[in-house]
Amino acid sequence: MKFGRIVAVLAVLALTVMGVAGEVQVQAVGIGESYRSAVGEALLSALEQYRGVTISSTERAEVMKSATSTSVAQNGQVDDQRKLAINDEVNRSVQQMANGRILGFAPLGDSYDAATGKYRVRVNVRFAGPYVVGLNPANRRRMAVSTFRPVRSNYSWHGQVGGTTEWAMALADKLNVCLTQTRKFTMLDRKYDAEVTEELDRLAGGNASPADAVRLNQKLGTDYLVVGEIAFNDVVAPAVNPYTGRPMPQASQLFAEITYRVLLAPTGQLKWTDVVRIDAASFAAGDFATFVSATTEAAACSISDGMMSNILPFEIVGRTGSGQLVVGEGGKSLKAGECLTVFALGEEVKDSRTGEVLDVLEDAVGTVQIVRVTEKLSYAQVVEGDAAKMVVGSRLRRVPLGAPATAPRAPTTSVRTTASGGVVVPF
Repeated sequence: MKFGRIVAVLAVLALTVMGVAGEVQVQAVGIGESYRSAVGEALLSALEQYRGVTISSTERAEVMKSATSTSVAQNGQVDDQRKLAINDEVNRSVQQMANGRILGFAPLGDSYDAATGKYRVRVNVRFAGPYVVGLNPANRRRMAVSTFRPVRSNYSWHGQVGGTTEWAMALADKLNVCLTQTRKFTMLDRKYDAEVTEELDRLAGGNASPADAVRLNQKLGTDYLVVGEIAFNDVVAPAVNPYTGRPMPQASQLFAEITYRVLLAPTGQLKWTDVVRIDAASFAAGDFATFVSATTEAAACSISDGMMSNILPFEIVGRTGSGQLVVGEGGKSLKAGECLTVFALGEEVKDSRTGEVLDVLEDAVGTVQIVRVTEKLSYAQVVEGDAAKMVVGSRLRRVPLGAPATAPRAPTTSVRTTASGGVVVPF
């Protein structure tokens, strides 16, 4: 009888992780018009639970076609020896689809309903257990950074031509670093997809052990996608003072304007957007490579700061015995010496029309300065304000919030230059 004419009703039981390390056991029920088809349905149902995806009708048909045995039955009963042969045959065909991840299975019981002419088989299937390296990625929202789109193909800096695509790729690399070191998201790398796919193809080749093959079908999709566009302007070299031979102070020069967006990947919903502007005059003169590195670093830090300030702001996670506040950010997120405003949190604020929670009220209670940064945490001392109100869960924001990405400026001086290049000293 063709598989397409089999009427199957599946009773799927919950997936249960057993106490044996490195192993998952799944129980499932299959119903079919032959003992063989019922066993096949039970195994395929267990595989669906294990993989978390539905097996297509085409794949099901291939499995059932490869198991060519027929049930030898009298009054709906199949003898035990024949059951063993059928179980082994169907198991081999399903093993191919499971890439060797089935460690074994055992029938828990079977019955035949004479009224309907259908067999019911219940099985327990043992699979290789989950393979998780490091922290469980399910504990954090997933995020991927795409290479931002430049609106022109090149730019010039002091007469040297640079590629906008290369600048955008360097920005994406550094933004990945900044966001990864916040430890707030599971960051997904899209730059090396080809290499990852090649490694997965090796595991799918059939020679991998069940413990390794279990890593298949674990490639993650993203929750948030960071995209953007970059508008570039050419940067001219500063004029040289004819008396000193040194570059003259330069007014602001907008080099790049980056419009970035945070999208909810499954729906395309816009969750956050902002603009970051890079002022070329804010970066000390140097060689071309240094300028590219410095501007991409500044832009990446500013974008990361803007996203985190509005999605997952810095917060106090503890206090040391000496009274220092512990901030739940480290790495490149914060730097020793910078100051942040501390906000105590109040009641939730809701939109009166939609009922959506907009945020919680913030009350500035003081200022702290970062004194030490580790890979995962930062330590701050109170500069001013009420330390008693700076509790675990309080937010911290840079001052001022949303400041443009710039490199530190040189100290100001009271020495001025005239339009002709002369120098006016203050005495």
